[in-house]
Amino acid sequence: MDRDSVAVSGVGAVSPAGLGVPALWRAVEDRRVLTGPVTRYDLTGYPTQRAAEVPPGAIAALDSLVPPHESLAARYLAAAALEALGDAGLPAQRRRRRLGLFVGTVMGTRPLLDRAIGRGPLGVADRAWARPDELLTAVRQVVTVDGPAVLLAPGCSAGNEAIAAGAAAVASGEVDVAVCGGADELSLEVFAFFTSMRALAADTIRPFDAGRRGTMPGEGAAVLVLERAERVAARGRAPLAHVLASASAADAHNLTQPHPDGVGLIATIQTCLDRARVEPDDIDWVCAHGTGTPANDAVEARAVAKALGGRRRPVLSSVKGQLGHAEGAAAVLEAVVGVRALAHGLVPGNVTLLDPDPECAGVDLVEPAGRRGPVRRVLNQAYGFGGAVCTVLLGKGTPDAR
Repeated sequence: MDRDSVAVSGVGAVSPAGLGVPALWRAVEDRRVLTGPVTRYDLTGYPTQRAAEVPPGAIAALDSLVPPHESLAARYLAAAALEALGDAGLPAQRRRRRLGLFVGTVMGTRPLLDRAIGRGPLGVADRAWARPDELLTAVRQVVTVDGPAVLLAPGCSAGNEAIAAGAAAVASGEVDVAVCGGADELSLEVFAFFTSMRALAADTIRPFDAGRRGTMPGEGAAVLVLERAERVAARGRAPLAHVLASASAADAHNLTQPHPDGVGLIATIQTCLDRARVEPDDIDWVCAHGTGTPANDAVEARAVAKALGGRRRPVLSSVKGQLGHAEGAAAVLEAVVGVRALAHGLVPGNVTLLDPDPECAGVDLVEPAGRRGPVRRVLNQAYGFGGAVCTVLLGKGTPDAR
């Protein structure tokens, strides 16, 4: 089976814009910056007290959608999975259809420890934070998972790795339906970690800007439902998009810094182009990892320029200036935005860009307003600490994307 026969049949999301993909896409279209003061934790003493939180009203609304669970990430994931399956026209609970679950995360259920410490000495019941598989519990309560259930944690490339794993399972015939997601919630550990690396921005994330100072944590969950294209057509539905290719690499250069030459990213981009049999100029939008940190953005821009060096500069932007960096959820949230971009003919802009960094001159940085026009192929990129890199190539849900 060809990889380009893997179709995206449904999408779901819980994000700082609220519940659902429509809310997420409206925020992107309206160029809303969703970072703001953190309400869930006391961040006195940290260099920033800002992040991109899922709104309290959206969290309260989860009560009518998914079962109770102490992990917010688990509930975000379950809600996103239900939305995505509904969008695909598939029942959430049905046996003997070989549905597999593929989920990427960075923190898993670790934020439970924040709340447990706040209550006093830790007890046996508080050790649930040490069981990452608990992240899947809420999904399993509302979705029949009778295929593999895989939890991936290769750093912030985890969301793309989940999509790649699910696409491979569909392409090989291992599963009929792959629910591919990423989920993470805000945690004090993430603030402490980024603070120790001096990687937090004080006010706004400005990817690819000469004045960028760092990133900000975000949170949420997103899900892509993948199936064989012919299976989607047999139900009388049209694919939202196609997963044309994916590729992974490991720079193995530094625990926290990307390889200065971007060798892993270059390799994954070129592998995706080869597997999908497309040329560099066939890529209409590079949905960048774009964290707003000095080290990441310049390396990423140079690597993209080298890997996609065709007749024109690659068109590149990052939505992290709006959504924050949702770690394990980031790449899947961005993939959902990519699916919508393909359908609506809009390349999202670098909303917080003020002064483009001359070091990023090899790429065509999208202006804050974004660009209207045909979008046929989107390259979605994700880095992880330790050198993990994963790239996913999405194509428009019509035959001309093949």
